Amino acid sequence: MTPSVRRRWPWFLLVASLALNMLAGGFVVARAFLPPPPPPPGPEHMLERVVDEVSRRLSPADAAILRKALDDARPLFVRMRASREEFAPRLRMELMANPFDAVRMKAMFDSVHTRDATLRDELETRLVDTLSRLSPEGRLRLAESRLP
Repeated sequence: MTPSVRRRWPWFLLVASLALNMLAGGFVVARAFLPPPPPPPGPEHMLERVVDEVSRRLSPADAAILRKALDDARPLFVRMRASREEFAPRLRMELMANPFDAVRMKAMFDSVHTRDATLRDELETRLVDTLSRLSPEGRLRLAESRLP
């Protein structure tokens, strides 16, 4: 290496180090002052977005039917969320039980599956009822839309 090239390396290293330190400092400052992102919305919010998006393509009467069905199903979504939230503490309690009771654990899983099946059946029944009240054109537009 020539003497001029040898003198340039420390300069390049200094600039690169300074740039990386500034980048890291920016990340630290951003994490310190920006609030954390909000938690992801639950399934009812996703369904609300889908209904809003699909309603733009439907007639006002069909859009009203969909929105009313969503509003009527809100208690069902609350029950679904409560069922999910109470499962983890129940599982934790069963795992910490001394002595471990496999029969009680199996019964807990069976009751969770039964409750989930009941909620799923109710949701499917509501969906079929709502779809049966839509006009044929509304069902066609719904079928042509981008469903999740």
